[in-house]
Amino acid sequence: MAITLKRQLDDNEKQRILEQHGRICFATGHPIADDETLHFDHIRAFANDGASELDNIAPMCEVHNKQKGSLSLEDFRVSLRLKEFFSEGDGLTLKHLLTYMKKNKDLKTFGQHVIVNQADGKALIETGSEKFSGAVHTCPTTGWQYFYATLPVEILDSDDEDEEKIGLQPRYLINDKVFGLYRHFQRHPVLQPSIGRVNKNRIAIFDGQHKMAALLWTGRRVFECKIYQDYSLDTKQAIW
Repeated sequence: MAITLKRQLDDNEKQRILEQHGRICFATGHPIADDETLHFDHIRAFANDGASELDNIAPMCEVHNKQKGSLSLEDFRVSLRLKEFFSEGDGLTLKHLLTYMKKNKDLKTFGQHVIVNQADGKALIETGSEKFSGAVHTCPTTGWQYFYATLPVEILDSDDEDEEKIGLQPRYLINDKVFGLYRHFQRHPVLQPSIGRVNKNRIAIFDGQHKMAALLWTGRRVFECKIYQDYSLDTKQAIW
């Protein structure tokens, strides 16, 4: 049974939190020295429905507790990890973030190959172990066909240019925009899907990268997508 906190933690409650988390700073996972002052704070903020209970409290070192300001521990930790990610260099895209999260074991994989066919007015997406589908629509202006589907990150990729294909990814990720959207989506719904295309047996996202990047940090692993069929960038002709 969770203990609701309406006062300062007593020594027994602090000990229970330390038994759960260890003498580890929740912000970065580094050990807190025995002679260093321990701080305790909410993991999820009250404003985001974070309960004032022992399982929503974690230890922090004094330095990070002062740095975090009014952010919850969860938000502060994400802000630190975003700074770490963006320190990797300039011109970072959604693909770089997916690679970073895979390297740090936030994701198992991404960008797996798929087979996409069309039958009876539906796009059929197969991965070898899973199947997805969505009704096919036709744009009245361009004649291009597309479908809507909710797809897992395991089969999504960023539409970057590489040695094999020309990419449509139009912009680089911005730290403040990703973090701002991350906080926004904790309390507000996603109103528009991310947009991508089927290209060389991959589903590549070229619009809504900031939105998807932010949602990844909230823990989202499936995404509402509008996916165009593969088409030639030279002729702009559909080649389903």
